[in-house]
Amino acid sequence: MNAGARWMPVLWTCLRAGVRTCAAASLLIVLPITACTTVPGSSPAAQATPGAVGPEAAVLSAMPQPTIEPWVFGGAQGSIVRLPGLSIHIVVRDRWLADTLPRFAWQAMQQYRTALGPLPEPRRPIDTYIFGKRSQWEQYTREALRESAELYLGMGRGGYTIEGRAVLYDIGPVDTLFIVAHEGWHQYTQSTFVEQLPPWMEEGLATFMEGHRMRNDRTTIEFLPWRNLERFSELRSVVREGRMVSLGQLVGGTPQSFLGDGRDSLLSYYAQVWALMHFLNEGEGGRYRAAFRQLIDDAANGRMADRMGLARRSRLMPGRLVLSQYFKVDEREFDRQFQDFVKQVVASGAGDAIWLGENPVGFAARKAAAKSANPSKP
Repeated sequence: MNAGARWMPVLWTCLRAGVRTCAAASLLIVLPITACTTVPGSSPAAQATPGAVGPEAAVLSAMPQPTIEPWVFGGAQGSIVRLPGLSIHIVVRDRWLADTLPRFAWQAMQQYRTALGPLPEPRRPIDTYIFGKRSQWEQYTREALRESAELYLGMGRGGYTIEGRAVLYDIGPVDTLFIVAHEGWHQYTQSTFVEQLPPWMEEGLATFMEGHRMRNDRTTIEFLPWRNLERFSELRSVVREGRMVSLGQLVGGTPQSFLGDGRDSLLSYYAQVWALMHFLNEGEGGRYRAAFRQLIDDAANGRMADRMGLARRSRLMPGRLVLSQYFKVDEREFDRQFQDFVKQVVASGAGDAIWLGENPVGFAARKAAAKSANPSKP
C-alpha cells in the first residue's frame, strides 16, 4: 500500500449461530491517511503436517506483566490494561470477565500471528474498548463518532471495529470472548496488513480464529480453530437443508450481499467461509495449504498484487480472481472438492471431534482405523 492509505469503514455484520446471536461490524476498505509504511517481509509461511491447524500450546509466548491504570467512563470505574501492542479499556461488572479479557486478547494475538504461519507484529498498538452496558457503549459511540454514530447505534448486539479499534460491550462471558476473538482478527489486519484480503477470506479467517476452549480451572485458554460448535451447527443445518451455495457464489459475495437475503443466509455465509478456511488449510491432504498461507503472508507484506501479476494494487481484490490466481485449480473441480469436504465435516459423529477441537475428517479416519485393527471392540 502506498504511503497515505489506510483502512476505511465498510460495514460487515457478524452473526453467531445457535441460540446466542451477536452482530458485529468490521470496517475495512481503503481511504487516504497519513504515514502507512510497508511492513518488512516476514519469513516464508511455515509448512505444517497434515491436520495441523495451529501452533503447539508451548509455542505461544507467556503474557508479559501488564501495566494497569484506572479509567472512569460515564461515572463507572474501570481500567486500562496495556500490553505490548495492545491497549484494552475495560468497564465490565463481571469480575471474571474483566480479569480474563487481557489474557484472552493477548493469546488471541499470538494465535493470529502463528496459527497459519509467522505474520508481522501490528504496526501500531491495537485499542479495544469493552463496556459493561450497552448504554455506555452508545455513549462512547456518540462521543467518538459524532455524526456517524447513528449508523452503528442501529446495530444489533455486539459492537464494531473501525480503523483497528474495537468498541464492544458485554453480551455474556461466552459470546463476549468469541466476539473479541473475531473482531480482534479484523483489528489485527486493519492495523498490520499492507493489502486487504478479499471478504470471503477476511471473514473466514475471523471465524477460524474464534475457536477456543477454557480448561476446567477457567484460567487456561486454548485456541483450537475447529472447536467452534456454533459455526459447525450452522454448517450442518446448511447441508441438511440444501442451502450450500457454489464456491463461486461464496467467494464472489460479501456479508452484505448475503444479509440482503436475510439473517439465515448470513449465518450460512459465515459457516461456509469458516469451513472454506479449514478446507484450504487441511483439505485434499493439505494440497492447498502452502498457497493458502502464502496468500495470507503476501497480503500482510504487500506482495499479493505483484504475485498475481497486476500492474497496481486494487483497494479490494476480486474474490474469485484471488482464488483462481493462488490455487490454480478449475473452479468446478475446486467446488466439488470443497462440497465433498464439507459433507465429511458434518457427517455423523463429527460433533465429537468438534468438541475436542479436532479435524472431523481425520478424527473419523482414526476411529475407523482403530476399529479395523480391533474388530472385537464395540
